Amino acid sequence: MKPFRVVLITVLLLFITSYTAAYAQTTDRLKAEKLFVEAQKALSHGNSERAESLLKKALGEDPTFTSSIWQLAQIYEKKGKLEHARELLIRGLQQEPQATWAKDKLTQLEAELTRKLLGEAKNHMQSGKYSLAIPKLSLYLGIKPYDPVPLIMIGRCHLALGSLDSAKEYFEQAIGRDPSNIDAQRLLGEVETRLAGSRVDQLIQKAAAILDAYTPARKGEAIEALLAVLAADPQNDWARKKITEIDTSEPDPAAASMQDGNEQGEGWLPPFSKGNFFMYAFAACLAALVLCIVLLARGKSKRVEYQLSGNLSLVPILDVVALVHSNLRTGKLVITASKGKGEIFFQKGEIIHARWKGVDGKKAFNRIMDQRAGRYFFSNRASNRKQTIDEPLSVLLLSMNRDDGNSGQQLAARESEKLITTP
Repeated sequence: MKPFRVVLITVLLLFITSYTAAYAQTTDRLKAEKLFVEAQKALSHGNSERAESLLKKALGEDPTFTSSIWQLAQIYEKKGKLEHARELLIRGLQQEPQATWAKDKLTQLEAELTRKLLGEAKNHMQSGKYSLAIPKLSLYLGIKPYDPVPLIMIGRCHLALGSLDSAKEYFEQAIGRDPSNIDAQRLLGEVETRLAGSRVDQLIQKAAAILDAYTPARKGEAIEALLAVLAADPQNDWARKKITEIDTSEPDPAAASMQDGNEQGEGWLPPFSKGNFFMYAFAACLAALVLCIVLLARGKSKRVEYQLSGNLSLVPILDVVALVHSNLRTGKLVITASKGKGEIFFQKGEIIHARWKGVDGKKAFNRIMDQRAGRYFFSNRASNRKQTIDEPLSVLLLSMNRDDGNSGQQLAARESEKLITTP
């Protein structure tokens, strides 16, 4: 008898749960429909602001109510908020894939939006505001990912900002889209020339630092540094001359020491080969074992705690955020700069919360995106946070309002652009 009661109670609970869920869903839809009707009345009286507010509330009650989605998309389109309208059309098509008119509208709107984004990006680049042009072009790429034009323009922006590695990456992607693109090939060659020159300069600086503090004991180190310069620049006369000067100066102290030892007679042997051999061998093995354990522990800790870390002066904050977003990661991105510390929380690639010095939400996100120097760390161990940001990344980037009023930086950026655009 007891099993029958258990089955009966289970069936009743399932029925009550299903009924409650269906009732709640019906109630939410009824609320959304009432708000939608009120929005239509507001539109008939020319009050689009109130209609927009009512439609947002309707979607808050029932996010799948496509009537509100379509109507709100039309309001955004009339206001010129094309990126918002596009997001809503995509959202509506996920609910109603058979809506042919919405597909046609989306195609038309994306064509208009890409023209607008490309024009705004060109204006920013002409004004030397390359950091403002990059988000526009990134959104363009989200709509037309196989178009090499925005890739070349983003590469130009990074080149003008001095991010040679990032510029090279975008030019290579552009050539991958269009191997016959002469402009992309020319710019890639310019970047590779600058990178090679930069590497040679770094090697020369390293060799010069060793020579400034040169002693006979550092002869091998100095020659090795100078040979590295010649490997990168075989025509470098300075490195060749320095090697000649070192070779014609005093002998290698290690060779001289060995020679002195040999002069002591055939019976002389290094201390390492005598009775203390096993003690040295045991100490060396023990030190190697301890070193391996420490390195493995550090490597494991880093792999678990941080999936991504680096310096913002080498990799711009925009590229870091875009990387986490495109890989659909969930976790916390911590930015430590001289002006303060900020955090951006991701949920499957989308930004749900940001915090900067006591400020939360979009304002905090904008402050973080303004940082040009500091360290960043991405951790997949992020505690649950309340959602303060509900807009997609593309909309967040377009809403950024950075202060690019430094005329000196703008002038330097424009001069750099002249160098790379002159045929």
